[in-house]
Amino acid sequence: MKKIEERIQQIEKTLTETHIETEKQLLITEMKKIGIEKLPYSYSALKNFIDAETMNFHYNKHYKGYVDKLNAALSKKKHGDLDLEKIIKNISRYDQTVRNNAGGAFNHALFWNMLTPTPKKLTGDLYQKIAKQYGSFNLFKKKFETVAKDRFGSGWVWLVLTKKNTLKIMSTSNQDNPLMNVIDGGGFPLLGLDLWEHAYYLKYRNKRDEYITNFWKVVNWDFVNKLYEMKTKTKLIESTDIRNVLGQDIKPKFCSPDESQLFRSIRENPKVKSIYQNELDRILKDRFSDFFRGAQQDEVSGFYGYEKEGARSVLSNINSNNAVFCLFVKAVNNQIDKLGQPEKKFNFWKKEKRTVNEIKRFLRAIDYFKDEIFNPSNEEFVNIVRVLLVLWERGIKTEDETIKKLENYFEGDAVFTKTSGHGLKTDIKGIDTVIELGGKKLNAQIKPYTSTEVYDNKIKIDSKSSGGEYKNVDWLIFYHPKQKNILIFTNDPINADVNFIFNKDSLIHEIE
Repeated sequence: MKKIEERIQQIEKTLTETHIETEKQLLITEMKKIGIEKLPYSYSALKNFIDAETMNFHYNKHYKGYVDKLNAALSKKKHGDLDLEKIIKNISRYDQTVRNNAGGAFNHALFWNMLTPTPKKLTGDLYQKIAKQYGSFNLFKKKFETVAKDRFGSGWVWLVLTKKNTLKIMSTSNQDNPLMNVIDGGGFPLLGLDLWEHAYYLKYRNKRDEYITNFWKVVNWDFVNKLYEMKTKTKLIESTDIRNVLGQDIKPKFCSPDESQLFRSIRENPKVKSIYQNELDRILKDRFSDFFRGAQQDEVSGFYGYEKEGARSVLSNINSNNAVFCLFVKAVNNQIDKLGQPEKKFNFWKKEKRTVNEIKRFLRAIDYFKDEIFNPSNEEFVNIVRVLLVLWERGIKTEDETIKKLENYFEGDAVFTKTSGHGLKTDIKGIDTVIELGGKKLNAQIKPYTSTEVYDNKIKIDSKSSGGEYKNVDWLIFYHPKQKNILIFTNDPINADVNFIFNKDSLIHEIE
């Protein structure tokens, strides 16, 4: 009997543990699902715009159907715990089923909040911005209606805030959203109107224009204004965060010399270098769109105002800097570790892994983790910014010391005018200084170097920075930061892909 009782207790214990584990898994599964946005009013509350029957079907059948199908699609692919907005922003990673249903879920979750039975007039900065850009608020509404009426078939009409901080009225087909990374000329949605037949047909039948006109009777301008304020303040908040972190007295951590040499050698492949720079540039523009601006009169396009108000950001240097390549690998591998998939980590120390396809996979990983990596709360990213800032300051110091030593060497026979500056068009062209010598003006690029090698009547310069072609430059000046030596060559290198190789007779000045 005692053995039977012990067996019963063991069975009860097993059943209890199984039940707890089952409940735990059900809870985790539920937490990973995309939630249902609660309707903020009754089905009949918007009678000036839409009837209760349409609202009921629209919300319970169509909207909830999108959410259910999205969760089913995500669970089949084992995508894990995902945020709906992040899915939308990175929709190119997913198949058409996820795209359609994620769009439907996201668009409608916004739409319910963009409507209200007690609308108020729009005021404040957004009203002023609309009136200024479209001539008047009424002209804006007419433009919005025109774009809506021009949408053939199913889709949406939107008012968006673009990456250039301008307003734009646009239309998307089906359940696409302007925030999706597959939409050309998209932006952040502030206001949207559902133009699918299921949104209006029970009430308006074929009178879609009337449905569009009546939309203004229920627009929740308070919510729209909050979206605008949230988006415009995001830049300020992120700038404040990164500046607060950078204000701490912490030295940056560089990769080891061996690591730096490895990743520099990988980028010696011109195809790798091109793919790496172009794709990383695209990712950065997507992640830091609030800080990117086009070319100005004296400044080139790039990122401005991130670490310092109005100043060109070192974010502009990320895609062309060898020193941070290995830091990115470490950051990506740490994110892969958090997913529990160590077998997918990157190991470029293995020669068989140094391929163009592996670089492409690495860049896809950076794109996938861009919100986690490029974040002021991520210590690895903050370290990358610190590294770039130190390198930039070293570059400035190198140029200043070089020009000062050159002025002493030429003893007044030459006048040096520094033209470099972060973001200046002259700097991007490679012109660090203009030299007036013997009645001529010469443009010069100044670069640090670590060593030289002489062979077969040639001189190889091992420069710390990448090689490259400088079409607007007459002299290439190399400065050794420790030994203080200066080598001046005419701008006619035999090779300049990574290191510079010159014929011996191209060396015109050697200054100890």
